[in-house]
Amino acid sequence: MKKTILFIVLATLCLKLTANAQDQPTLTALQIGDQVPDITLNNIINYPKKTAKIPDFKGKLLILDFWATNCGSCIRAMPKMDRLAKKFNGKLEIIAVSYEKQHIVTAFLKRNSIGRSMQLPIVTDDIQLKKLFPHRILSHEVWINENGTVVGITEPEYVNEANVQAMLDHQTVDMPVKTDVIAYDYQQPLINSSKTIIYSAIDSYKQGVAPKFGAVTDSLNNRLRFYIINFPILQMYMLALDHLLYFPKTFMQIQIRDTTRLQMPSGIYRNPWKQKNNFCYETVQPSSTSTVRLKEIIRQDLNRFFNMNGRMEKRKVKCLVLQRFNKDTHLLATANSIPLNTLHRKDSIKVLSGGSLSNVIWELNEIPNGMPATDETGIKENVEMHLPIQSFANIPEVNRALYKYGLILKEEMRELEFFVLSDAKASTQSFPN
Repeated sequence: MKKTILFIVLATLCLKLTANAQDQPTLTALQIGDQVPDITLNNIINYPKKTAKIPDFKGKLLILDFWATNCGSCIRAMPKMDRLAKKFNGKLEIIAVSYEKQHIVTAFLKRNSIGRSMQLPIVTDDIQLKKLFPHRILSHEVWINENGTVVGITEPEYVNEANVQAMLDHQTVDMPVKTDVIAYDYQQPLINSSKTIIYSAIDSYKQGVAPKFGAVTDSLNNRLRFYIINFPILQMYMLALDHLLYFPKTFMQIQIRDTTRLQMPSGIYRNPWKQKNNFCYETVQPSSTSTVRLKEIIRQDLNRFFNMNGRMEKRKVKCLVLQRFNKDTHLLATANSIPLNTLHRKDSIKVLSGGSLSNVIWELNEIPNGMPATDETGIKENVEMHLPIQSFANIPEVNRALYKYGLILKEEMRELEFFVLSDAKASTQSFPN
C-alpha cells in the first residue's frame, strides 16, 4: 500500500513538473516585429508585486532598460528615465532590468544618491529577458508596443520625450537598431596575414563591438600586438601617452580647428558621431620593443593618420598651488576614519575621509575652463576633511573651508607638463614599415 501511494505521489509530481516545463516558452532572440512571449518577470523591486507578466503591460508602451550597478552611464540616465515614466504615466512603463543578484542591486540603491531616489520598477537576477534580447554593451533599450510587439532596440540616447511621444502617436521613428557583436574576437588582427611582418594599421569604427584595448604576445614569432578597438581620438592619444584614458582637463591644451572630431557636439545622437570619429588601431612590433618605444610608435602613428600633433610639453603658466601654512591642525586621518569621498557630489558639506589630497586636486582640475592645480603640501598620508562648499569653482569659498586644516590655494607661476594637441602641417609622410 505504501509503495502504491509513493508511486502515485511521484507520478503526480512528474506530471506537474512536466506541465510547468511545458508552460515555459522556449526563449530565442527576438527581432523588431516579433511578438514577446508570455513570460513571468520575477524579483521586481519598486513594484506593487514581486512578479509580473509581459501581458500585464499591454495597452502601454513598454521600455526595458538593461543596466548594471557598475555601469556609470546607465546610472546617470536613471533620472531621465524616471522623469519620462512620470510624464507619460499611464501610457508608458519603463522597467530597469539587471542580471545582478537582488541583494547587490538593493545595496546599491541604498548607498547611491541616484539609486535612493529611483522609482522605476527594477527586475533583478534576470536570465530570461537577456535570452530574448542578447546584448553586450550597456545600456540596452528594448521598445515594446501596446500589443506586445518589439518595435525598437536602441541605444539609451534614443529614449527621449520626442521619440516616446512619436511612438505613442504611432508615427514612424528613425531609430537605428542597436546590434551588439556578442562574441567579437579581439585576438584577431585587423590585417589577416600569415607573414610575421611589422606594421601599424588604423581601421574604422566596428558597429556593435565593445571598446577595448590590450596587448598580445606571439612568443613563437617574437611579435607583440597592441590593439585599440572603437576608441575616440582623444582617448587613443591618452593610451599612447600612458595615461590610461584620462588626463586632467586643465592640463590639456587643445588647439585644433575642428574640435567636433574630439568631442561630440550637443544636440546630436552619439552613434552616428561614433561611426565617424571612433577608430580601431593596432601595431605589431618585435616582442623586445620596450614600453616607452611602443608608446612613441603609437603616438607617431596617430599623428600621421589624424594629421595632428599630440605631445607632452612643459609650459610656464599661472596655476593654483595647494600649500600648507599650519601643521598644527586636525587634518590627517586616524585609524578610526571610515573611507569616504563625496567631493564630487552636490552635497552642501563635501567629505574626504581616509583619502589623499590628490582627490581635492582632481576636483579642481575638473573645473571647466579652470586653472591647473598642483599639490605642494608634501602630505603623503590620508586626510579627513569636511568642506562646507557648494562648488570647487568658487576658490575663495574653497580657501575658507581649507583654512581650518592649515591649507590654502595660491595663484602662482609654475612650469607644468601639459598634453598639447594641435593641427599638424600638411605632410606626405606615410606609416613606417
